[in-house]
Amino acid sequence: MIMLKVRKLKLPAAAIVALSFFIIIIVGTSLLCLPFATKSGHVDYLTSLFTATSATCVTGLSVSGMSSYWSYYGQAVILLLIQIGGLGFITIMSLFMLYVRKHASLSQRKLAMQSAGSVDLASVKSLVKIILLGTLVFEFVGAFCLSFAFVPVYGWGEGIWQAVFTSVSAFCNAGFTITDKNGGNSLCAFINNPLVNILVILLIIIGGIGFFVWGDVVHHGIKIKKYSFHSKVVLSTTGVLIVLGWALFMAFEWNNPKTLGEYGVGTKIMSSLFMAVTPRTAGFATVDYAGMSGAGSALTTVLMLIGGSPGSTAGGIKTTTLAVFVLSMWATSRRYDEIHLYKRRFETDASHQAGAIVCLYVLVAVASTMLICAVESAPSVSLGAVSFEVVSAVGTVGLSQGITAQLHAFSKVVLILLMYFGRVGGFTLVLIFSGEKKPVALSRVADKIIVG
Repeated sequence: MIMLKVRKLKLPAAAIVALSFFIIIIVGTSLLCLPFATKSGHVDYLTSLFTATSATCVTGLSVSGMSSYWSYYGQAVILLLIQIGGLGFITIMSLFMLYVRKHASLSQRKLAMQSAGSVDLASVKSLVKIILLGTLVFEFVGAFCLSFAFVPVYGWGEGIWQAVFTSVSAFCNAGFTITDKNGGNSLCAFINNPLVNILVILLIIIGGIGFFVWGDVVHHGIKIKKYSFHSKVVLSTTGVLIVLGWALFMAFEWNNPKTLGEYGVGTKIMSSLFMAVTPRTAGFATVDYAGMSGAGSALTTVLMLIGGSPGSTAGGIKTTTLAVFVLSMWATSRRYDEIHLYKRRFETDASHQAGAIVCLYVLVAVASTMLICAVESAPSVSLGAVSFEVVSAVGTVGLSQGITAQLHAFSKVVLILLMYFGRVGGFTLVLIFSGEKKPVALSRVADKIIVG
């Protein structure tokens, strides 16, 4: 087993986490390549690989209709991949190692900490327990409540299956739905349904704030002053992004006839909130994103790139990275030597890491967009649609302007790599290949350069 071989392989925890996702993708692809995984019995390897990667990396991009293409077996495999990918295979194995075995080694605890997003090695055992128990509770409650909306539409058996699938997908920030059974797109048929909208919003937020924040909530309840510095930054940044995004979407899409223009005030307000939350790596849609205004598309792209929080089911550059990056720019412009927030000082390395992560994601997105644009020639595959698709993939979001199925095989492979990059984490991959930090043997003479 992977966990038992950590010392023998002498691989860093980050490499084990990345390798675990790769293995799950390969296994998932094999299961989806079986003839009975599709309704037609026809197997396309690239479609299976794309879907397995998208499910394991909790993205939600798809090159085929979920209910029209995949059989119930195929849908069950996809749901299992979403669950494993959302929690992280190592998190699941960590529970086994930390509870079944009487003693876990230091390397095994570090591996669990890397996967669960913990900043405290001593509390990783209780955190892993909170993750799995919390996941079970939230997904069960979500499925139970969603069944009241889906059963009247799809019937008992299909409605309950729809509710379970949507609940797990929402909590894991995957964005997959099987509600296209009647020709709908994602959750567009439920744009007027408050139950579906509010439940999916809550599941997305809970799954995206990070497992470590869960620990603070469990231990301290509503006593926010006792929360860790990390949790305070995550919650405040998340709140600002949701409220700001909500207000801007109402301003941009209120009168757009292709999105919200034809609906009443209540639906517009609710759908604007949904649009502010779902780009945070969830990928659900209650409107057609191909008809969104230019400003709305740009805002969605920015939110997709930001993503959720560290140690969660979400992807993107993460909320804490954004907070450190913005505060670092502010401190630099004011010529402050340190970055302060909530009467605490950020570590110096945090500013450097945040800048590196933002630059890395932007460079990968720009390079991938140019690469796909160089291959694609269809008029409908515009620069805006391609950049939207690329950011959706690298942010593990799943939103699309309807071009995924039209792309050439090479472009789909690029998206597969982007989804893997986004789920594992760009900075994690850099750490894998960078090796351990070595002390500088000789400090060079500093010199001046004009910047800006």
